[in-house]
Order: sequence, then structure tokens, then C-alpha cells
Amino acid sequence: MFVFPHIWKRSNKNLFKMAKKKVRRRKKSAFWENQKLLSITAVLISIGTLLVFLYQTNLVRKQQYMSVLPYLEFQNHSILSPNYKLVLKNKGIGPALITSRNIVIKGKTYDLDIGMYLEKLVVPGDSTYFVISNIRNGNLISEKEGVDLVVLDPNTSRSGLEKLHGLIYNDSLEFVVEYESVYGERWQVSSKSPTPRRLD
Repeated sequence: MFVFPHIWKRSNKNLFKMAKKKVRRRKKSAFWENQKLLSITAVLISIGTLLVFLYQTNLVRKQQYMSVLPYLEFQNHSILSPNYKLVLKNKGIGPALITSRNIVIKGKTYDLDIGMYLEKLVVPGDSTYFVISNIRNGNLISEKEGVDLVVLDPNTSRSGLEKLHGLIYNDSLEFVVEYESVYGERWQVSSKSPTPRRLD
């Protein structure tokens, strides 16, 4: 079969153009596939970086909270002796901010600290002498520091000492203190349960 040269040239040109178009289409589709792959990879890397950042932030926050842990405790020194002392001491790390202190008597709560309670019950001149330190909402007890709530005067008689002991140490009385750390974590300590209990 004989093909005219000009027809052959045209058909070759058309074939060449079609082949070129196919190559361009392949290049375009490959380009878009690569672009999509790169975009997805970038998004995944960003999400991964965000998750790592959140995890590290959480770890740092936990470390900060653990590095500040005030621990209030009632300490009784020399019970039933002329050197008796009741102390509220911060044995933890960081300051403790008092947010509440109350006396609980037979299940009823009163807005008093231990000093106020004793002042109401001990009549002057009955041979019971002591010094008190009041604690109020907003008081700050620094790390390793304490407040001498009640300090007995050595001149107190034996009967006065026993009376004071009976007022402080009886089943119907509980002295409750609530406090928080600089990060706002809250705890409660009581004269009947000396280990601080974390509040939600």
C-alpha cells in the first residue's frame, strides 16, 4: 500500500502530539500525586509534633506540681508536761495558703481556730496559762515553717494542764484546716486524721 509523503508526515505529527499529551498527562498526574503525598506527610508530621509538644507540656506540668507539695501536719510536743506545745507545721515543699480553718464539735462546724476555742472555755485565773497563735483564711505557712497554735506556760498547775489536755484531746472535738499550693491544688488536714487528704 502506497502512502503519500504529506499524509505520512501529518499522521506522524498527530501521533507525536498525542504521545506528548499522554506524557504531559502522566507528568501532571505524577506531580499531583507527589504533591498530595507531600501534603499528607506534612500534616502527619505537624500532628505528631503537636502530640509530642502536648505530652512534654503535660510532663512539665506534672514535674512542677510534684516540685511544690505543701504538707501540713499537727505536731504535739511534750503532752501532759509543762512544756506542752501544739504546732501546725509545713513539712512539705512550697508554701501552704490557708483557705479554711474550723472547729468541729459533735459534727457541728464552727468558724473558730483552736486558740479562739480555748479562750472561750478556759476561765482566767483557773491556773491554766497558755499562749496562742491564731490562724485565719489567707495565712501563709512557708516551707519547713510552723505556727505554734498553743504553747503552755510552765507556771500552769497540774490540774490546769489536765484541763487543757481534756479540752484539746476528746472524741467530740476536731480541728480541720484546708489549704492549697501555689498551683491551686487543695488539701485538708485534721487533728483526728493527721495525714493530709487531697480535695478534688
